[in-house]
Amino acid sequence: MTATPADVVHDALGPDDAMRCADLETLLFRGDGPWSAAAFLSEIGSRHTTCLAARADGRLVGYAVLAGLGPAGDREFEVHTIGVDPEYQGRGIGRALLRRMLEVADAEDAPVVLDVRTDNVPARRLYETHGFEVVGLRPRYYRPSMADAHLMVRPARGGGADTIGGDTGEGSGR
Repeated sequence: MTATPADVVHDALGPDDAMRCADLETLLFRGDGPWSAAAFLSEIGSRHTTCLAARADGRLVGYAVLAGLGPAGDREFEVHTIGVDPEYQGRGIGRALLRRMLEVADAEDAPVVLDVRTDNVPARRLYETHGFEVVGLRPRYYRPSMADAHLMVRPARGGGADTIGGDTGEGSGR
């Protein structure tokens, strides 16, 4: 399959996507406590989350979950998970999902936080090109692997979509 970003349709995750998301999580994050279908269903049904899908030929090939925390006017957003089917990585799908999440936060002039494995260099680079900075270390954060995580923050950027270009490679966001 050779889907390009132009061939990928973005929409909202729905309950019917939960099992496919869980399957991708297991493939992408096997040693780090992948989310179950029930966890995705909970997020999809929450009024505090934005759950995004990327589809190629009608098949879910990427997903992202963003949570809004705090009261209106004083919110912070947290990237809960983002992943792209390995067969589709390196085509800008993860970058596009991240940009859509950042647009949600920017519309509220809110900062965004996330955790990423310290050894996930492609994901960290992706986040850095979108204005995230490492602000802390969470030792043995991921379980059961006990891998460390960087805590990253992107300050509030009200009103505009990210304009950083180029595709430095991406895939999965933990």
